[in-house]
Amino acid sequence: MEFNKIAGAIIGTLLLMMVIGKIGNTLVPEFHPPKDKPGTEGPATTQPETTPDKPVAELLATADAAAGEKRARNACVSCHTFEKGGRNGTGPNLYDIVGRKRGSHAGYAYSDGLKNAGGEWTYEDLFKYLAGPARMIQGSKMSFSISGAEQRAQVIAYLRTLSESPKPLPAAEKKTDAPKPDEKKAEPPKAAEPPKPATPPAEEKKN
Repeated sequence: MEFNKIAGAIIGTLLLMMVIGKIGNTLVPEFHPPKDKPGTEGPATTQPETTPDKPVAELLATADAAAGEKRARNACVSCHTFEKGGRNGTGPNLYDIVGRKRGSHAGYAYSDGLKNAGGEWTYEDLFKYLAGPARMIQGSKMSFSISGAEQRAQVIAYLRTLSESPKPLPAAEKKTDAPKPDEKKAEPPKAAEPPKPATPPAEEKKN
């Protein structure tokens, strides 16, 4: 009798647990995580690569200095002067800027970043500076930038003309043609001839 009571209690407990589980599944639906949809958070996607700018030397070789002068006169004249011996404004005079030591024009109060930059203004430096002055030289006072690569090259081509002895343009890298494959096809190796069977020695004549 005691065994039957214990067995009955165990079976009853198991049945009760099964009933409770089924009721719980009915009341609380199973959770399924949502699939990625446009506009929802999901794995990071790779952004398409932008086409890189052409080399500075290549851009300057074909840059229109007249177009650069027009652009500079419209956008830069409020801060800079361009004639030899011109006064400083919000920005320094830009005559003979190519090859000038950075932060050195007399009478202009440069930022600490430019005063301590050192080196000279090269074509490549000007090209980079005009794209984002503060990105290149921290603390630069200049906030104006030119995003277009060809437009920057045009302005720099014009600045090059503001000199009695303009600095030579950087040399463009020469593109070497890939070596052409040999037109003559290599002949396949000839198959080795099978060795000839050795001839048996002639029998000695019996006297």
